[in-house]
Amino acid sequence: MAMKLEDVVAKIEEIASPDTQESWDNSGIQLAAGPVEIHSVLTTLEITDAVIEEADEEGVDLIVTHHPLIFGSLKSIDYRDMVGAYIVRLLNMGVSVYSCHTPFDKLDGGNNDFLAELIGLKDTSGFSSGADLDMIGRVGQLEQEMTLVEALDLLSVKLEMDPEQFRAVGKPDSVIKTVGICTGAGADLMELAAANGCQLFVTGDLKYHDAQKAKALGLAVIDAGHYGTEKSFAGNFADKLIEKTGGQIQVLASDVDIDPFEML
Repeated sequence: MAMKLEDVVAKIEEIASPDTQESWDNSGIQLAAGPVEIHSVLTTLEITDAVIEEADEEGVDLIVTHHPLIFGSLKSIDYRDMVGAYIVRLLNMGVSVYSCHTPFDKLDGGNNDFLAELIGLKDTSGFSSGADLDMIGRVGQLEQEMTLVEALDLLSVKLEMDPEQFRAVGKPDSVIKTVGICTGAGADLMELAAANGCQLFVTGDLKYHDAQKAKALGLAVIDAGHYGTEKSFAGNFADKLIEKTGGQIQVLASDVDIDPFEML
């Protein structure tokens, strides 16, 4: 069975509308390789060489990513650049690309809700992005109080990551009940988390000065990595697209999109 590209895109946008994206985002169709029928879709956090090879081996017609392939100040396509090389390869393969970034971060059941449920947060609500008042993070309550060390151990188990892969700010024995989360890079929400009464904020991509700000705020922070907090996207989005398309196309979650960082 198959669907037209525009029909698959319509189903994707029923899941998470691009109208909800942040002003700086570039969610939506990234590459339209032609008016082809879509038989198979691959979901992944982002495009990499390994993901492109996987797409070729699986014979997929469309890749759905979380991180936009075309982002920021890209003004030209050059095969000598990383993104340019990806675009040339994908177009030559006839593979289209759609990216669903901040709309899926905000979505009920999206990245942030998935992480909140995974670690057992209750009574969750959203943070304001400060731009359009939509939710881009979550705040909720642990069922039982725990220390910062115990919270790190919980994340290690639930995210299937080694404890050495985390970085933390705060006193090891500090008591945690209210937790804020923002998958990906959420340091900009630390002050909002503190203002919402969070004792712990979980995110990724924490910088040195972010850590200093967290200390000044009296806010414990666990940096679980950009990949660690968002790696659920491929499977989560695949499940939603399978349900939405009703078996008309094959939907696969990538097996090769992995954390670029390694513990040596």
